[in-house]
Amino acid sequence: MTNDLNQLVEKALEDGPVGIRAAGRLMSLMEDQPWRLPELFHAWAAIRQGREDELSEQIPMPRLFLGITGAPGSGKSTMTDALVGEYREKYPDKKVGVIAVDPSSPFTGGSVLGDRVRMMRHATDSKVFIRSLSARGHLGGLTLGVKGVARIMGLIGCDVVIIETVGVGQSEVEVTQVADLVAVVLAPGQGDSIQMLKAGLMEIADLFVINKMDREGSAQLHTQLLSSLNLSFDKKAVTDVQLVSATDKVNIDVLVELLDKRTSEQCEAWPELREKRMHADVSESVLDQARMRLAGVLRSKPEMTAKIIDGTVTVKDVAHVLLKEACSPSEDCSLKK
Repeated sequence: MTNDLNQLVEKALEDGPVGIRAAGRLMSLMEDQPWRLPELFHAWAAIRQGREDELSEQIPMPRLFLGITGAPGSGKSTMTDALVGEYREKYPDKKVGVIAVDPSSPFTGGSVLGDRVRMMRHATDSKVFIRSLSARGHLGGLTLGVKGVARIMGLIGCDVVIIETVGVGQSEVEVTQVADLVAVVLAPGQGDSIQMLKAGLMEIADLFVINKMDREGSAQLHTQLLSSLNLSFDKKAVTDVQLVSATDKVNIDVLVELLDKRTSEQCEAWPELREKRMHADVSESVLDQARMRLAGVLRSKPEMTAKIIDGTVTVKDVAHVLLKEACSPSEDCSLKK
């Protein structure tokens, strides 16, 4: 299986339909088997042997990972569509990637994956890559699979990757684990500035985008937001506020200029942060695989939960048994050097 992944990574570096198909298969693999994310790093190291002058030491990364988050109905998908169009116009030779995460049903596990509907005008653009993913019940929306897909977007040469979150309010902070810059999209008529404080959006935002600026209340929201920012105790960085209308494409060019300015100012610190995130993703892969194995053992022994309820054993006792039986006697649980 590792050899197959190596071949897909090598083909994904090619231009044309072959590279696109390979990248698509890699993304599907990361979504279905996210614990295999570290194999991407192994594959890159194997491909790079003998091509050190041609290929970078690490998997190529975009110039910018941009997180788009905010409450449902604020216009995140329309904003993403407008940003893609502006980036393509400003940088016609550069590729743009979009990862649109949609909420999944807590009952069926299914997802509509409808965010891409608002981006259909880019469907025929060979330099725009749009991937819709399901949150799969993950509250923050950003599963390990999303992080794997983001790395593949960098692998195929995307200059900017936009990650649009599910928009579920108080769990939006996870986007900071992937994005270099986070833009929080707000719209008039969705509550006052206290609602923003409750959602924790004030802390994660690198910039605020007030969408639907043509609607009544946008100026008031702008004033409230600036007042809240002036009262903030965190003065380490300046948080910009930009009024736009994504539907009418008003001030989208100004927003992209602002994003480019922030990127040039802060990009020197990003390699170190991305390195830490890589280690965190590998740790998450290990824990994800371990969790699956432990869950499998627990499902095969339903009597364990009954004993906990009866009080004959403790949770700690059962956890010890699960850890012991997750590694069967036939397996070598030691790390091979």
